[in-house]
Amino acid sequence: MLKIIKRISRLLALVVVYVICAYGYLTAKGFVFTDGVPVLSNHAQAKEEEFAVKVNGNVKISGAQLRARGADDAPLTMYAFSSMACSHCSDFHRYILPKLERDFISTGKLRYIFVHFPIDAVSMRAAKLSYCLPADKYDDFISELYKKKDWLLSGKNETLNKYAREFGMTDETIKICDDNKKLTSDILLTFNDAIKTFGIQGTPSFIIEGADGREMVSGSRGYDEFRDYLNSRLEKVKK
Repeated sequence: MLKIIKRISRLLALVVVYVICAYGYLTAKGFVFTDGVPVLSNHAQAKEEEFAVKVNGNVKISGAQLRARGADDAPLTMYAFSSMACSHCSDFHRYILPKLERDFISTGKLRYIFVHFPIDAVSMRAAKLSYCLPADKYDDFISELYKKKDWLLSGKNETLNKYAREFGMTDETIKICDDNKKLTSDILLTFNDAIKTFGIQGTPSFIIEGADGREMVSGSRGYDEFRDYLNSRLEKVKK
């Protein structure tokens, strides 16, 4: 009986330690406990924050990474820092971007540049393959990968290779792309500079620049919010 009591006591002690550690971790990450339920306090405050914040510094992208949509002389330029493994980035690309294309990009009001911000090895490889494709296939390749998830879930290079072949790459060109250390370095330089210069911590994040400066929008946002914000910025740059 004494042994059983000791075992139960040790087990309870471990549970208490686990709970204390879990509580400390969650509170450190910005969670608060409401009625015993952990709630992300930062998320609860998100609605009170400004849609965009002023930032300083320039977006640094190598020539090989500069694939733009829209007019070069558009009054506003949007840099969309996105990961191919990010579900919110996928939602933006599939549902919000087409509306921006219709209302702002095609009308000469906005220049749009997709910037790879890989969060893991799989999204890095997808980024490299997209840059190794001809420029006229770049957007369609990204759209296809955001539409299909098997390449991301399988964890196998061959699944991603299949899509690269569908867009004209061969086993040889895929290997050359994989071995391109300069391209890897360029992507990482952009990644690290975005963190250092703008404090980007997650995807999607957007830098919108115009004659009135640069502002950053972080996280998943709806089209109506983007529309109102861009129209407001366009009014400012006209003055």
